Amino acid sequence: MPIKQIEIKAFKSIVNQTVDLGQLNVFIGTNGAGKSNFLEAVGVLSCAVAGQVSYSKLAERGIRLSAPEVFKSSFRNLDRKNAFSLKAQFDDLTYSTTINPNNEANFDFSAEAIDRNGFRIGGRSNWGITLESTSMPKERMNPFFSKGQSVISALEILGAFTEAESLQLQALKDYAIYAISTPILRGVSSDDSHKEPLGLYGGSLSVALKDVIDEIHNAKTKTHDLNRFFKLLDWFESIGTTNAISSELQSNHLHTGNNVVSYTDKYMRTNFNSLYAYDVSEGALYILFILVLLMHKKSPDIFALDNVDNSLNPGLVRELMGNISSILKEHPEKQMFMTTHNPTTLDAIDLFNDQQRLFVVARNAQGHTEIKRISPPANFTREQWVEKHQGLRLSEIWLSGLIGGLPQGF
Repeated sequence: MPIKQIEIKAFKSIVNQTVDLGQLNVFIGTNGAGKSNFLEAVGVLSCAVAGQVSYSKLAERGIRLSAPEVFKSSFRNLDRKNAFSLKAQFDDLTYSTTINPNNEANFDFSAEAIDRNGFRIGGRSNWGITLESTSMPKERMNPFFSKGQSVISALEILGAFTEAESLQLQALKDYAIYAISTPILRGVSSDDSHKEPLGLYGGSLSVALKDVIDEIHNAKTKTHDLNRFFKLLDWFESIGTTNAISSELQSNHLHTGNNVVSYTDKYMRTNFNSLYAYDVSEGALYILFILVLLMHKKSPDIFALDNVDNSLNPGLVRELMGNISSILKEHPEKQMFMTTHNPTTLDAIDLFNDQQRLFVVARNAQGHTEIKRISPPANFTREQWVEKHQGLRLSEIWLSGLIGGLPQGF
């Protein structure tokens, strides 16, 4: 599993939180509780590990391009810090950084440290830098190690990481937050992110779907994860892509790309049973996007889905989450973060599976974001859990207010 733990201090609404992660991590809570702030903190860490925190790098990962001051926590009766701190723990490596967002071009690294099993292999402080036990004062610092460049980049040039460590770091570098948009999925709005393979907002779904279908055909297999689509939405007979756009299926008032997603509906007349993405339900587009994201070889190993289940029927959400869990089990190298407002999302989470974790996100009395993992008490069995909650589903337990994360007075 790529990341075991994330620690966040003085970042937006998160004053001080440490979150122990699984493979599938679901965050639920009220609007404005700080769920997206957690996803963005991971995104800033991704930029730092990749070598530089800048607005262009933040945009590549789907992070809101807030003014520099907005990145720093600001609360009454709490001294405001000039910088925020982030830490990621992998298997053997631990990377931490303190970042001062006082520059519209690049955010400055105030401090960095990367340890292996508790031993420092690189770092930066006000005195200078350390690379593989070699220290250099500021006056001897090579321009390569300017404040705008991470020490990880220097250590990579020196070959300081094992192959496994490099893969874990690369997974975090490739991290992205997906917040898909219905008009973009339909092909009538553009996706300016240009993120391979799908676009952060769904703009390249047709291209990525073609890649997945071609790979399936080349493998000559009838058993593949794309079949899950037809189990979730059984009124479709087939899905594909086409660049031969028919005027019978798309109005000349629309201006889409040259390649579109096409669906065949098994209940329509056989001489007219095809539809393009513009005319199918948005739920079908959202589910297809998520499945392709999980299947495509170029998809990031660590990624986040921000509120993408809000357009889905509650029962469909539950079934989709079950399929996501099943696919992730087959790909231990992948790690997923998901925010939701839909309580039925929780019903497919197995709290007794340590790789599936539920977090309730809420503001405390001071307004600070708190991220609380929901898990059964130690030594509890499934039977005891069911008995304690009188057979209620997780969605029902959450709606009852027993685990928090609901508006005051609900």
